[in-house]
Amino acid sequence: MGGYLSWLESLVYTQDVGGSSPSPPTIFCYNFYCEKGVCMNAYRLMCLSGALLVLVAGCKKADGKKTLAPGEMSPHTVIVKVDGVALTFGEMDKRASSLHTYAIEREGIYYATNMLHEATMSFRRKAINEFVYKTILLNEAARHEIAVTEREQVLALQKLARRLAQSHSTTNDYFNKGPHPPDVMRRDFHDSLVIDKLFNQEVQRSVKVMDPDVEKGVAALEEANLMKRVQLEAARKQILDGASFEDVARAISQDNGTARHGGALQEFARDAKYEESFKDAAFSLSPGQVSDIVETRAGYHIIKVTARNPAKAATADTPAVAETVRASHILVRPKAIDRQEIAKAVYLEKFAEGKLAFYEELKAKAKIENVLFPDMQYKVPDNRK
Repeated sequence: MGGYLSWLESLVYTQDVGGSSPSPPTIFCYNFYCEKGVCMNAYRLMCLSGALLVLVAGCKKADGKKTLAPGEMSPHTVIVKVDGVALTFGEMDKRASSLHTYAIEREGIYYATNMLHEATMSFRRKAINEFVYKTILLNEAARHEIAVTEREQVLALQKLARRLAQSHSTTNDYFNKGPHPPDVMRRDFHDSLVIDKLFNQEVQRSVKVMDPDVEKGVAALEEANLMKRVQLEAARKQILDGASFEDVARAISQDNGTARHGGALQEFARDAKYEESFKDAAFSLSPGQVSDIVETRAGYHIIKVTARNPAKAATADTPAVAETVRASHILVRPKAIDRQEIAKAVYLEKFAEGKLAFYEELKAKAKIENVLFPDMQYKVPDNRK
């Protein structure tokens, strides 16, 4: 029964003959029931019985529009319009398929067989969402006669190259190994420059960072740093109550070089290149003792001495040996309070909020028609957040 229902559901799909945008179909079992995951057989049968009558009657709806299976839908069928700018089924499906393939081949994401339909629908929504976002903003850029100069493109490519170099990649990799064919990747890159220029012109000028904004950021950072110290105090108490110092170090220490080894440091003497407060604490402890919190430029520490080796005087045959200790530590790094950095962070947050508000305002004014997903909600794409 399930196979028959799935086959019949796959037949019920609406295509607009002639390219105009149809209203949502009266019987749209494929999109509504399968996609939403409603599996009430009685309900499905009732819906599909109506669908079958429509198919037997000549595949015509009351308004004269033909109902087709997805495989019969023409690539030239317009499925989305944004203020008159059209997206065809073929264009959408090509982008959605590219995104799907990229997720599998490049990101290692796989889908169970029974989830393939949902995955296909998800990537189609993503392709449509990106089209709507880009079209709304490019239309607005055109209204303001915004264009990207050749020099701006060169500078943007240089900036992209510097960013990619940090992950040992190149602009060739970016354009040739992205989710879409190279020509589409290059067009999308150019479009993103136009959109960024629109945001800079229409949103950036209204973003202002005031002193109270910075002070609020400073207060929030100070509170976060205090919480880090409180958490380290709690960790110290756990150790004093019997928890393993090494296990706690592996769990919370932010010294990447020693955390995996339980916080263990190399044996060191008084002239080691540690800060005086750190050395004073270490040399004041007996083996097995754990220090109070010690503060250095690196952050907050708790120290445990595991061994002490006393100094040895020089003899006729051997030089003097300085006193040394073996110790382990746990480090928690507070955030540096830099007002310039805080102001920059506040600015970027306000700019992001301004861009979102700007897009939402334009979207509210736009005429968006979507045949495949009439009730779809449009958001800022993940790669534009």
